[in-house]
Amino acid sequence: MEMEEMDLREYWDIIVKKRTLIVIVFLVTVLGVTVYSLMATPIYEASATLIVRDSSAGMQSVLFEGMGRMSGNTTQNYIQIMKSRNILSQVRSLMGLDEVSLTSLEQRLTIQPVQGTDVLKISMQSVEPEEAQQFVNTLTDAFIEWNLLYKQEDRRSAREFIETQLATVSANLEQAEEELRIYREQEGSLAPSQETIAGINQLASLEADLGQVRIRKTEIRERIEQARTRLADQEETMVSSTTISENPFVTQYRSRLADLEISLSGAREKYTDQHPSILTLQAEIDDVKDKLTEQIERVIGTETRTINPIHRDLYSSVISQEVELMALDARDVALQSLIVDYEARLSHLPAKELELARLTRGAKVLEELYVMLLTRNEETRIAEAMQTADVQVIDAATVPVNPVKPRVKLNIAIGAVLGIFLGVGLAFLLEFIDNTIKTKEDVERLLGVPVLGQIPDLEVVDGGQNRLLQRKKGRGLRA
Repeated sequence: MEMEEMDLREYWDIIVKKRTLIVIVFLVTVLGVTVYSLMATPIYEASATLIVRDSSAGMQSVLFEGMGRMSGNTTQNYIQIMKSRNILSQVRSLMGLDEVSLTSLEQRLTIQPVQGTDVLKISMQSVEPEEAQQFVNTLTDAFIEWNLLYKQEDRRSAREFIETQLATVSANLEQAEEELRIYREQEGSLAPSQETIAGINQLASLEADLGQVRIRKTEIRERIEQARTRLADQEETMVSSTTISENPFVTQYRSRLADLEISLSGAREKYTDQHPSILTLQAEIDDVKDKLTEQIERVIGTETRTINPIHRDLYSSVISQEVELMALDARDVALQSLIVDYEARLSHLPAKELELARLTRGAKVLEELYVMLLTRNEETRIAEAMQTADVQVIDAATVPVNPVKPRVKLNIAIGAVLGIFLGVGLAFLLEFIDNTIKTKEDVERLLGVPVLGQIPDLEVVDGGQNRLLQRKKGRGLRA
């Protein structure tokens, strides 16, 4: 304990001895920080807030459920997109800041999500308050425009596809109806039996379902091709369909999904959609789809190195579309199996009645497809005209009044603490590098011999004697 007390006392002695130096360093540091803070160029910050709404419809047509979804990191993706070269270049051009580098703009830009919400806070710092406000508002406008164009491009693609299919089905329907009319006129009063009509209706319903499935498959394949084209533009590696299909787990889940779809198609011929058997099979199909999606994500995750936000969204869309395509393939097989069974039941009919049944069925299937496509075409037109974005401005940026930098009081407080530490540190450093002899202990340590005597400080001794004589004289006078 005595050694510790001695050490602390020595430290305190050093501080007392070097107190002038410590005070000078402290004052210089505080003065320097104060002058810098008062003379520094003020920096202003403007902020705006956006809310990100459910964007699942923005990555797919509103008509084709399950065709593709954005990932769960939509907010983070939008942050990176707003910081992308594409958006920042547009903002720079609109504001006439062509001489400013994109790196400089990105460093002055801050985009943060508000924790626990879907709100984004966008802030920009500048020496000009008007420039900071204009930059933030221009950035939000440019991003909303990009979001609208991105969604509209997807909806336009869906509308054009449906219009193409609608024209094809319409022409086929006219031809089928004309063939049926001519055949009936040639055969006169030939009419199928009630049993045949029931079989034709059932078969037509199955073939209509098959036609819708194949239209959806064609639409999905086109979407996958579009996504692959966009991925190529992003200069990222794309996992091929062969890589996915050759995975043993993917193959197993696809086989299981096909079996369940066949069972579901057979069960729907006997029960309603609310029957426990139908619900159980549907639940199993959903579970297999989820596992298939997870497995495909693992395959892609092991093959992909780095993905930018747009690339990640496209990957998410491709994954969900691949899963949906596999499910539709399984349903296609199941419907074909049921159609073959029903065709075998009608094969015993006479040739003329069988031909009439075939023509009637073909016309009915095309009619149902035509009605379905016509309805969807109108829905796509409405969706395309909605012009809604996934983000909306809550508070636009206003011109800041008070600068955010420099913070004079905070800087002075930090400078004061720093000055004390620098002063004390410099004092201990000077004491440490001082190798002069001050005490007899220093002599014994350097020479390795004991000290036999020491010369007293005469000024201190004389001063002490004089004070002693003065005290004695004072006592004599009082006596």
